[in-house]
Amino acid sequence: MNNFFRRLKYYGIGFGIGLIFVLLLFQQKGCSWTPSNRVKSAILERIIFVDSLDEEFLTSNRISKESLKTFIENGTISFLKSKRNGSEKLYHFYGDLGELKSFNCIIAYREKSVVIDIDFEHTDFKEYIPLDGYAKPYLYKKKNWFAGKWELFNLNEIEPSNAPEKFSAMFLNNGLLNCHKSTLTGYNSITHFILKNRITKDHERQYHIKTIWFKEKLEIKDLSIIDIKRNK
Repeated sequence: MNNFFRRLKYYGIGFGIGLIFVLLLFQQKGCSWTPSNRVKSAILERIIFVDSLDEEFLTSNRISKESLKTFIENGTISFLKSKRNGSEKLYHFYGDLGELKSFNCIIAYREKSVVIDIDFEHTDFKEYIPLDGYAKPYLYKKKNWFAGKWELFNLNEIEPSNAPEKFSAMFLNNGLLNCHKSTLTGYNSITHFILKNRITKDHERQYHIKTIWFKEKLEIKDLSIIDIKRNK
């Protein structure tokens, strides 16, 4: 019996040392199951939007999409300084962001919304300021983001079979999130987007769409089309 407990003790010590090596030395590699990496993966599976103030911050500090993604992947989350309850989580991140050393910010994640946003100005989640006005997709995966019963809508020149690809392209190239009209928090989140399609030099077609986040897609619940023609 003494030999059994001795072997069990050695096993526990070896397992503990191995776990420490995995956590400290390999970090992102092999540790996708840690709470921090699960949060980071969830964030990067959605879309990070930026409003005019965010764009000003990114431009003035020469922060690229690649450096922002690296900051999220390699940064540290302070769960003690984060708001983790409710449908809207506010995570305190810190790390190197481009040339900014030991940078701190708040990243907002909603369980029922595609929208991720970053408060670059505040480090306390109690001071968090959400997106304002119109925001555009900034950091995202290139894929078809939209789903819907396309045959129910009059899409003009867009065929229902090509609609997911066409709408995603318009959305990622020049789409806008109407922040004031959208409901980002709660479990019945509704997002409103404006997608612009240049028909000719003097003719722009706008798709105003109402969506919900369902099965990792933006499902279109309502759609209206506005044609804008400029006089020559």
